[in-house]
Amino acid sequence: MKDFANANARDLKHAVTLAVQARRDGREASFAAGGSDLLALAKERIITPDVVINLKTIKGLDRVTRAAGGIEIGGLVTLDALSQHPIVRQEYAVLAEAAGAVATPQIRNVGTLAGNVCQRPWCW
Repeated sequence: MKDFANANARDLKHAVTLAVQARRDGREASFAAGGSDLLALAKERIITPDVVINLKTIKGLDRVTRAAGGIEIGGLVTLDALSQHPIVRQEYAVLAEAAGAVATPQIRNVGTLAGNVCQRPWCW
């Protein structure tokens, strides 16, 4: 695996600024939430980031909140937290059931919603 630098984003705007700055410097940037799939991709050299931008340092991206006409789900919500959230269980039972059925309990405890949406396909 190639060496890379780590950058902790303060907020979403800062994360974008870090990515733009890396690109401007001729470096490749990747975003990490939980990072479990990202590290596997880097180990296999499918991606070769020069800098990994940590999104876990951004407050509020791990929440489920009520919004007009529904709910807002932060991308850093773990699958386990999503499956156990009272609003999701009560009003979006299929989503709660799906989140609780993905992978193993160990992966659901660290795997984020955004990470699972963005992970590479395992079958073609």
